[in-house]
Amino acid sequence: MFGSIAFLLFLAGCASKGSQEPFFDYQSEAAQGAESTSAKAGSRGEQPKDGSASALLGNSQVGPNYKVNPTVVSNGRYNIYTFETERGNYTVTGDALARKHIQELTALEALKAYSPTAEFVHGAGDAVTGPVKGVFTAVTNPAGASKATYANVERQAKSVQRGFSKAGEFVTTLGKPEKWQPSREDEDLIDKLVDRQKEKRRLAQALNVDPYTHFVPLSNELTKMASYSATGTFSVKRALGFVSGGAGTVISGIGFVDSFTTQTIDMAPDEISAVNRERLQKLNISDSTIKKFLLSDKLTPTERTLAVGYLTGLSGVAGLENIVAFIAESPTRHDAFFALQTLSYLSAQPFGSGPVAHAEIVHGIPIFSFGDSKKIALLTSDQLFWTPPNASQLSSLGEAPRGNGGGAPNREIWVSGGISDLAKRQLQRQGWVVKANIFSNSRWLI
Repeated sequence: MFGSIAFLLFLAGCASKGSQEPFFDYQSEAAQGAESTSAKAGSRGEQPKDGSASALLGNSQVGPNYKVNPTVVSNGRYNIYTFETERGNYTVTGDALARKHIQELTALEALKAYSPTAEFVHGAGDAVTGPVKGVFTAVTNPAGASKATYANVERQAKSVQRGFSKAGEFVTTLGKPEKWQPSREDEDLIDKLVDRQKEKRRLAQALNVDPYTHFVPLSNELTKMASYSATGTFSVKRALGFVSGGAGTVISGIGFVDSFTTQTIDMAPDEISAVNRERLQKLNISDSTIKKFLLSDKLTPTERTLAVGYLTGLSGVAGLENIVAFIAESPTRHDAFFALQTLSYLSAQPFGSGPVAHAEIVHGIPIFSFGDSKKIALLTSDQLFWTPPNASQLSSLGEAPRGNGGGAPNREIWVSGGISDLAKRQLQRQGWVVKANIFSNSRWLI
């Protein structure tokens, strides 16, 4: 029986996905966020300037399995990088996501350089008995199966309770239970039986990538390698012997989050979804917004968990529902990711103006209020140009609510990256105090 399970696991982890698979598994992006805004401000403005990949990426412009086009175009707000690989060419929007993707390509190259297939074929017969017998041991001798801490036992107990709850819901809904996570995060029976996702998380952590990466080629390779490891053919430590350089961690520099958030990141996707749902409910976020947030495929389970951790740190702020909805309704992967970066930045309490009193979204831009009058708008960008769409969106901020005293509030706009001279002058004319490159020295960004 165990040999049959091993063979099934081998097939499930190594089956060909076909030559037409997409590069990324989130839904196709809509029009670029900054470009989709109606240009009601008229045609006056400036054209965004192209950047240089070598200047922006340095030696990382070229790697063993990729090359970035020398010219980096801008949509007026974010840089757009064109990656050339043996699988084809595609674009990645945003400096931070481009650097993140280069790490994914580096990890993919490392994994492709090591193939334990032959070892698996020779040793698969009984190799799977270890993890499967572990399941039976935990059932028949739970006291001796592990030396878990109270917190771990409590977490496992809650997991079992959720499992029974799901089973009951499956029956009462005639096999169509309500979904609380994207389909890409569903686990099959084999995954759960041998805990392949746990092996995948361990491997991804050492490679400094997200185990739930949207990059399909890397996700497939992580799954395949985790399948070998889950069968007991070899350990993750052994598999990582071929990785050059020091091991990193995908959650380094994650900002100020509580220990429970970091523990949640190491759970299975369905457990992550359940915990995040409970935590958001405690923040009085409506179920409709929670569901929209959890079902969004623009962030990974890791990233959504970090977002919930950051939000928990802002629990005394009014208007958190606006922030959750803002992330959940992000039309593109880069919009969602940079909204997460905004929360990561806020976790360091950078304002120095006392605690945030209220959060709102005005024309697609988060604005945070302090006391009776001060307002700070946080705008993410690599380099902000005064293009017609940007002019329209930013000019609309002049319609933001005034202070309680009826006078003009003390208004500041903080831009994560650079800003053109024209854009800065125009914002100053509208009464904004402008601060640029606010993310450049922050070590708390994801």
